[in-house]
Amino acid sequence: MRCGVFNLCQALAILMAYKPLTIGISTSALFDLREEHTTYVDGGIDAYRRLQFERRRDPMKPGTAFHVIEKLLSINTPGERPRVEVALISRNNIETGIRARYSLDYHKLDIARIALTGGKNVESSLLRAYGIDLFLSRHADDVQRAVDGDIAASVLHDPPTAPQAKPGKVHFAFDGDQVLFGGESETIFQREGLLGFLKYETEMAETPMPEGPFAKVLFVIEALKATFPKEDCPIETSLVTMRSGQAQIRPMNTLIEWGQIVDGAYMIGRSNQQGPKYEKVDVLAAIGADLFFDDQTYHTEPASRVVPSGYVPQKSCHKAA
Repeated sequence: MRCGVFNLCQALAILMAYKPLTIGISTSALFDLREEHTTYVDGGIDAYRRLQFERRRDPMKPGTAFHVIEKLLSINTPGERPRVEVALISRNNIETGIRARYSLDYHKLDIARIALTGGKNVESSLLRAYGIDLFLSRHADDVQRAVDGDIAASVLHDPPTAPQAKPGKVHFAFDGDQVLFGGESETIFQREGLLGFLKYETEMAETPMPEGPFAKVLFVIEALKATFPKEDCPIETSLVTMRSGQAQIRPMNTLIEWGQIVDGAYMIGRSNQQGPKYEKVDVLAAIGADLFFDDQTYHTEPASRVVPSGYVPQKSCHKAA
């Protein structure tokens, strides 16, 4: 198989170097700090810092990404080089940092590295200094800076209504256009409508799609999966897209060209505009996704009620265009 711009060859290079999947996560994405945030809004920063220090021994409650991070860290074998690393990277202050450290230890989360900016923005340069592959946060502007700095990042919604730890594999679910793949096809859809989009995708079916903001994350995850026997791999990946008909061929061809054969592909678009409409949230619940990424809040907001979900913004330069 021919090696593309960043495909199986690079994935194997990552595997050879044995780079761990490295995730940066904000305090409010890992823990549920909505109550404490209310104190900040009502009483200001001093009241917030005082509350966090007073509660420093009180463990923080699990937040949106808590259970998926817990499952990912459980992949590591004690005493061996880690396959997954997590760094807590937060705008928070040292009072909150002390409570976070106690909370990490209480919940037995093996997170060694912490960055506290004391209210300053989280810059992409800081994420690169920590070797971050994927940044998860509740701060949209920090996520935007990461995306603009070519780091995969997502704004997480509130935790699901009834969050719970799910047994089994860690299941990542990705949208296609503008997440795993570039925005070329979405631009055609917006400019020429559904018929123009279908015509274009049919003509381009054998032409690989450009990489999107989460392509390299997929490569790192696939390289990580390759370190396990196939029948005993603790990680699963799925493509979940609204594509239908002939438009389904190109993304599958692209994944084959990349050498990245995801475990599942779920394409739930309508056969025509008059047909019944199906939603991603139902598929995500059915397949037991642990974390879902999409570039449209139309999909992430309803999905977030049952599956931890994150919105993936475009680069600022693309928005301006």
